Amino acid sequence: NRLFTTESEWLFERLPLTDDDLVLDVAAGTGHVARRMAPKVRAVVAIDATEAMLEAGRIEAKRAALKNVVFMQADAAELPFLDASFDIVVSRFAVHHFEDPRVQLGEMRRCLRMGGRLAIADLISDHDLEIAEFQNHLERLRDPSHTRMLSLEKLADLVGSTDVEFRDVERTLGPWLEQTQTPPEARAELGEALEAELAGGPPTGFRPREIDGQLR
Repeated sequence: NRLFTTESEWLFERLPLTDDDLVLDVAAGTGHVARRMAPKVRAVVAIDATEAMLEAGRIEAKRAALKNVVFMQADAAELPFLDASFDIVVSRFAVHHFEDPRVQLGEMRRCLRMGGRLAIADLISDHDLEIAEFQNHLERLRDPSHTRMLSLEKLADLVGSTDVEFRDVERTLGPWLEQTQTPPEARAELGEALEAELAGGPPTGFRPREIDGQLR
């Protein structure tokens, strides 16, 4: 999980920040991004629907002596802020959980000031629609809160940006499944699908390979 977190930071490190910026971190979880950006900006508001995640973030912020991060419980589909309230809005690995991401992304854009910056990091699906359907099925097995990954083009269209980049992140199968506490039957089906692709079967979209006896 630490590797996955580190690999996602490259997007937000590309954002030009000033010490006068007000930042909103949407579906922030424990506020990893908010806490990372806080020393470089005026203040960050981290919102999430889950109070337990927010409380964990408050504890980490206190440990880091960060005094300019506010943690709030809120629904990303109805952000409790006035129009044009923030210079920067970020959201990391949340879009694939939204039933209709146009709603949440519309709210994020609404809260941006003129000339503000919206930065989204998320999983993306395969370009082939049939492979993407299978890929999303497997991801829902791993994590029932998943709705669907979008293609890079679709995600960029929803965000309203042509400034896009992508990176591959390779993970060992076991820790990837443990992160979401995937039950045994789902683990078995996922493993079988990846093994089948390695043996020449249908592509899953996850591009599996085996290294030192470990499926990745």
